[in-house]
Amino acid sequence: MSRSVKLAAAAALGGLLMAIAIASATRSPVVPTTTVLVADEATSPDPHAAELRRCRTITMPESGCDAVWDAERQRFFHGRDDHR
Repeated sequence: MSRSVKLAAAAALGGLLMAIAIASATRSPVVPTTTVLVADEATSPDPHAAELRRCRTITMPESGCDAVWDAERQRFFHGRDDHR
């Protein structure tokens, strides 16, 4: 392969990469249309929701939070609904 062919191939590849970069830079971003619904405590089926929310913010172990988390684990993994 001659030097001029290699140079032409490199220029073509560089031009292609430049075109891709320009196209991606000028394209408008895709905005996700996901809606997040947050249940309030009045309509929440879980009476422990408020306590779990509070327990997420503490940094020290607390027996009340441990009991609520254990009840939630039991409900999630075993299908038990002991708090009703």
